[in-house]
Amino acid sequence: MSNRKIKAVNGCYIAITSLILSLGLSGCVTQEYVTNSDDSVQERSINTKEAATARLQLALEYLRKGKIPQAKLNLDRAEQLNPDVPGIYSSYAFYYEKVGELKFANDAYLKALEKFPNNDNTRNNYGAFLCTNRRYEEAEQQFVIAINSPFNTQTANSYENAGLCALRDGNWQRAKKHLIAVLRYESVRARSILGLGKANIELGNVDDAMTQLRNYQSIYSQTSQSLWLAIQIEYKRNKLALADQLGAVLLQKYPNSDDAKAYIAKRFK
Repeated sequence: MSNRKIKAVNGCYIAITSLILSLGLSGCVTQEYVTNSDDSVQERSINTKEAATARLQLALEYLRKGKIPQAKLNLDRAEQLNPDVPGIYSSYAFYYEKVGELKFANDAYLKALEKFPNNDNTRNNYGAFLCTNRRYEEAEQQFVIAINSPFNTQTANSYENAGLCALRDGNWQRAKKHLIAVLRYESVRARSILGLGKANIELGNVDDAMTQLRNYQSIYSQTSQSLWLAIQIEYKRNKLALADQLGAVLLQKYPNSDDAKAYIAKRFK
């Protein structure tokens, strides 16, 4: 059964993994009785976990297409069929995020973690939700639980989530610690390389930031993010003319990017 990645709402920069990692099809069986044309009674078995899983997948597909009422209908039906199927309550959380019901989304995440406390995928998503809503310390707690979990098979994701959230919070030292850990696991993660460069700039470690930028440039093509990092580095190095030249390139090549907007808003003049 294929998994589908669902993006977090509100432009969150946290890396979000699939809502459902795996769904086994063994589960409770209910009995139905149907009457044939000859009035004999025939027993029909329904695997409720399989049926709930199908409803859940349908709900996620409707969410992806923006068909909100149909998504809710199928989520409700999945819960009625078998509330123990992994992914139901985390999908409810995504649904409530989508419609702006943040309290209900929070409650759904807590319900999901109550039922499946070792589901680090859900915990990462909950941390992303908390970070998006500026609940930074609570988000950090969730990411750290995931990082320390012996069941976590995607520890680098948890570290990266924590590091990027710390960047949003302006907690540069925490961001640096987490992003260094990411790169111990996977040295070519673009967002972690650039994020570590940003943290080092804010901490006054300009040479380290330059090292991260060079690492990035040795692996990836130029992006608006790498240009903006380079601009900030050159301003810190008091290379104002070079910074302005890079700024002109940023505005020409990526005029509608968030980084171009940040450059316009934060000109050091």
